[in-house]
Parts: sequence; structure tokens; C-alpha cells
Amino acid sequence: MAFVQRDMIVETYRSAAGQMVSRGSLHRISINRTAHGKYAYRLGSGAFRKVERPPFTLGFQPAATVLEVDGDAADYISIFQSPALYSSIGGSRFDPEHWDSDALSATTDPTTLQVALSLAFAAEKTGRDDPLLMQHLGMALACCVVKLLGAKPEAGDRPLTSDNLRRVIDYIENLLGKSDLSVEELAGVAHMSPFHFSREFKRAAGMAPHRFVLERRIERARLYLADGKETLANIAYATGFSSQAHFSSVFRRLMGATPKEYQRSVRL
Repeated sequence: MAFVQRDMIVETYRSAAGQMVSRGSLHRISINRTAHGKYAYRLGSGAFRKVERPPFTLGFQPAATVLEVDGDAADYISIFQSPALYSSIGGSRFDPEHWDSDALSATTDPTTLQVALSLAFAAEKTGRDDPLLMQHLGMALACCVVKLLGAKPEAGDRPLTSDNLRRVIDYIENLLGKSDLSVEELAGVAHMSPFHFSREFKRAAGMAPHRFVLERRIERARLYLADGKETLANIAYATGFSSQAHFSSVFRRLMGATPKEYQRSVRL
């Protein structure tokens, strides 16, 4: 299964036994969900190295770097992300193209693994995509990987001012029906990098951008439901959900009732 979004691809698959060569314009984060009995690899022009690769080992392949692998079959999660995202988080400290290949492999910690598994689960739920959630998880993964590989995220250069926060909130309110509303788009309104914006928005608003947008969508949907003039499908699309099923699922999770149950209760 695969999820494809601007500057991020998430794949879940079973790698075949034998040799594999890959190279791309995005950083590749790979986590094997099952152990390899045999695994050898090399990055760039280095020598092949035979290594142990127990379950949930993370490997990092820098963009534009050739990776060659010779191993047996295993189940994998691969996540491809923009180098610009990692530069915005790690800054000059994160320079994987010049690191020794040993530094680009690590046993995942529980937080990194949970974020990667959440991305994999979302990728496997075809037709119920939430682009803003995927972007939020993608940034969380990038932050985890930067820390896991030994580089501390750089501190932001300025806080999110109250004027910029109000500008972002007004932008969200005006575009709640836009299903592909992205963190990058909101960060652009605040004139910040996506990573720094997400951190500052959470500090200022008390919740992550994705959660804020989700709650505003549900609040807008509640008004539509109380009014009773629109169908559930129309309400779903008017509030930025990808489908009626996605809307109903999120509404029930946050409100403890289905949209129809909620509508009956408020109209009574």
C-alpha cells in the first residue's frame, strides 16, 4: 500500500529476497517490521557491509545517495520525505550526506516507532486520507529521526506573535472546506518554516495545528447539523472531510455520537 502526498510518500510492502538498488530526490526512512536473516548493504561507493538487522531497525538513506542491498525477504515501512523538512528541523547539524553509514542506522525508540506505525496505518486506510494529519505525523517523524540519529533540532528564531496567530486562525476559518489545507500553507501565512510554526502554534494555541483545524471543522459541522438544511455528504465536504464516512468517523470519535444522533438530540 502507498500514500502519496506533496514531498512525502509512505509505503508498506514485503521486500523480496535478492539485490536492490535505489536512489531518489527524497530522504528515505525505512523500518523493517520483521527481522532479516541475511542483510548486507552499501551507501554510495562504500564497501558492502554485512550487519544484523533485527525487527524495527531504522535505516536512513539520504536523498541522491545510491543504496544497494543484498538480503532475504522482510516486511517494511518506507517513508520518503523532503530534505528541506530535515534542514528546517536539524539545520546545519543534520548533514547525513557526509556521515558514516553506521551513523544512519539505529534501533527505533518507542516514540519514533509509534509515529511510523501511525503513518503506515493511515497509508493502508485507502479512501480515508487526512492530508493535514499525514503532514503533522510526517513532521513528528522527521523530528524523531533527527534526534534518533544524534542531531538536536535547532531552536526557532522567533515566536508566533498574537497578530500572526489571529491571521492564521482567520485563514483557517475561511478555508475550513479546503480538504488539502496543509501545515506548509498555514506556516506560509505566518512566514515561518513548517516545523517552527507547528511548535509555536501548539505553544500559543494549546494544541497542534492539525487538532485545531479538526476541532474547528467539527464545530462548523455541529452548526450545519443543528440547522438541519444540509445532507451529511454536503456537510462533510463543506467542512473539509474527504468523504461522509471520514466525517462520521471523526465526529463520533470526538463527540461520542454519530452526526445523525447528534442532530436528533439538538433538534429535540
